[in-house]
Amino acid sequence: MRRNRTRALGVVVATLASATAGAVAASPAPRPTVTAAATNANESAPPSSATDAVSALSVPSPSRAEPRHVVYLEAFGKGGLWGLGYAFTLDRRLAVGAVASSHPLDGQRVTSLAPYVALYPLATRRHRWFIDAGPQLVRLSTPSPVPEWSGTVEHGIGGQLSTGYEYRRGVLLRAFAMVGAGKGGVAPWFGVDVGWTL
Repeated sequence: MRRNRTRALGVVVATLASATAGAVAASPAPRPTVTAAATNANESAPPSSATDAVSALSVPSPSRAEPRHVVYLEAFGKGGLWGLGYAFTLDRRLAVGAVASSHPLDGQRVTSLAPYVALYPLATRRHRWFIDAGPQLVRLSTPSPVPEWSGTVEHGIGGQLSTGYEYRRGVLLRAFAMVGAGKGGVAPWFGVDVGWTL
């Protein structure tokens, strides 16, 4: 009787062990748990290279700084018949510059330098209305036709005020009217500038 009970208990234990092993084999593998730290790591992960490329295309590039240096040739204007000018732009509404020239006139040589300060009451990136003013320094020399006479040299100073239109886009175009004043009186004049921004 006791032997029968032992055999029955062994059969039950063997059956339970076999069932447990089958249940473990049949059950799916446990899924990894997504923690908050992993979620935060995924959210803070840097974007892929493709995403970076798309973002770079969608963000406009910063505007290029405007050229501040201007070199130009002037017809008539501050130099009388012609001049070579330079200007430096301090900001969109203020610039400083000068025009120098030297040319013969009625057997004499006129050399002048006209520094100025320019204001831009109305200004966009390309189109501007300007007003400039400054002194005019003039040297008038008369060469001697004979060796016994050394000729003459005279110096004078005057002033000028001009206003006009300016266009900038790689090139510089100006057209303006002006008034010059000196010991000879006051006279209206005009000028045209063609140059380059650097």
